[in-house]
Amino acid sequence: MDQPVDSVYTKDSPAFQRSVDRVVKKAFLWAIPEWIRPNHVTVLRFVLTPVVLVTLHYNLRWLAFGLFVVAAATDFIDGAMARTRAQITKTGIIIDPIADKVLIASVLAYVGFQYLVVKIILAFAVAEIFLVGVGATMSLRTSRQPAAANVFGKSKMVLQSVALIAFLVARILSLDGLLHVSIYLLWAAVAFAVLSGVKQIRDVYFKAQAG
Repeated sequence: MDQPVDSVYTKDSPAFQRSVDRVVKKAFLWAIPEWIRPNHVTVLRFVLTPVVLVTLHYNLRWLAFGLFVVAAATDFIDGAMARTRAQITKTGIIIDPIADKVLIASVLAYVGFQYLVVKIILAFAVAEIFLVGVGATMSLRTSRQPAAANVFGKSKMVLQSVALIAFLVARILSLDGLLHVSIYLLWAAVAFAVLSGVKQIRDVYFKAQAG
């Protein structure tokens, strides 16, 4: 049975995250019964990903846009649920970032593979999924808690989601200016991905030094 981890918020939890959690709780969580767990919402994100791709394939662009917005929103909902309801688990820490990357990478690859920035983000996504898998394996072999996403990683996810929403709208309405904005946002997401990776390596180094 997947046991909850010991802490909900840590000393490193940014005030912004706490504020977002409060907003999500007031806006959405009141409507979600207690028996629905954060991991259920994460699984929904996995399920919605191929549905978004199918609607894109059949050129149901507005439906695809709406489904993507819902799928992306589940990332904020499951995280806020886990933290505000003290339901953070090792499984959730592992599958949540994988669901994020599968959603973003799949849709980006389908709608914008011709762009260099998209190919770079896809390469990052593959590497990050591999690292999550390695971390999960180590966590299962030890009692150590898997590393949660840092503030740079969370910012990257937000930028990617906003960029993809802008990208889809730009394609639907043929707005070249908005398309350029979405590409710039994706480049900004790449920068945050690099910062996230550097922070993770730094954290691992200092933990090893302390241990």
